[in-house]
Amino acid sequence: MKAECVRDLNRKYLVMTDDSDGYQTEMLIRNKAEGFISVKKIEWDNEIRLYYDITGKQSLDKGFVKRKISYQELSELLYSISCQVKECKRLFLDVSGIILSPEYIYMDLSNDRFYWIFYPCNRDSHEIMDLAEYLLEHIDNSNHAAVRTVYELYRRAKEGSIDAENLYEILKSENEEEETVITEASENIQNSKKAVIKEKELHKSKIEKTIDRMFDSLKSKLSERKTQEKDLEYENLDEDLSEDDGIVADTEFGTVLITLPEGNSRKLISRNNSIPDAKLDFFPCVLGSRQDCVDILLNDRSVSRMHAQIDEAQGRLYLYDLNSTNGTFVNGQRIKSEEYEIKEGDEIQIGNVRFVLA
Repeated sequence: MKAECVRDLNRKYLVMTDDSDGYQTEMLIRNKAEGFISVKKIEWDNEIRLYYDITGKQSLDKGFVKRKISYQELSELLYSISCQVKECKRLFLDVSGIILSPEYIYMDLSNDRFYWIFYPCNRDSHEIMDLAEYLLEHIDNSNHAAVRTVYELYRRAKEGSIDAENLYEILKSENEEEETVITEASENIQNSKKAVIKEKELHKSKIEKTIDRMFDSLKSKLSERKTQEKDLEYENLDEDLSEDDGIVADTEFGTVLITLPEGNSRKLISRNNSIPDAKLDFFPCVLGSRQDCVDILLNDRSVSRMHAQIDEAQGRLYLYDLNSTNGTFVNGQRIKSEEYEIKEGDEIQIGNVRFVLA
């Protein structure tokens, strides 16, 4: 499945090629499908392309860069999927058309609602596992109900015994289990209140410890796999290193070159009196107006909740627009690609807020 982001003057679209028979696409376009991102089709170079309007929405994988997914948000996500399954059946659409990969699940940060892309063509069958692994890494592990739910999702995804139609059953079974425990406690409390409470606390403690061990083990395995992928990325880097370009350091990924700017720190010098300067001490660094989601808070009405992100790779800085409403600009030019390299002296404009990179 190939997708690209394009932008016109006011809207941003996710564009994919449609090689289906066309029936399901027409059903989606001609009917108001609640919860699905609106789409239009355009014929271009003898291809049918689908344009999904993602203006003002943030993908799931970018929305939780700086915070964990709460149990409430997990519940809303799974419930939202169940609603889209019902919507598919109402419109006689194939449920498998709901994309479950985190990078194609969108949120509206103004109301915290989830929105979905329906793509009628054949895709990778591992989407449910991608979602399970993402949730496993980003869930708030201080909430044991959330951990139990995500672990069960991961286990069943690994077995291949779950899909979009029965995802919400995991949450229902979790709630039913809690209700059963409460009911049993109520029935027995008259006979032996203290004994029942003590026994259940002990039982709960054992379950939580077991889940914690399983959860930590799974996160460790995912971390090891990512480390192996990074090892492959860096294995040929030694040949290209030059001590004249920066500092050569030994890291867990091998010997790498670290290029440091003057003063060992980068900075965004504000050109707006109401906005302070901002240091770039770590990466990725998210800029926006929603405090719990960003590193650099910009209190300006023109700035989206999660507006832009600055990342670093091998001593270079890259600017990303996070699907903002009013756009991100470098030296007066609006960023259209997914990433844009920025250098010292560049003027960066976030909505109406302007900085100079130093």
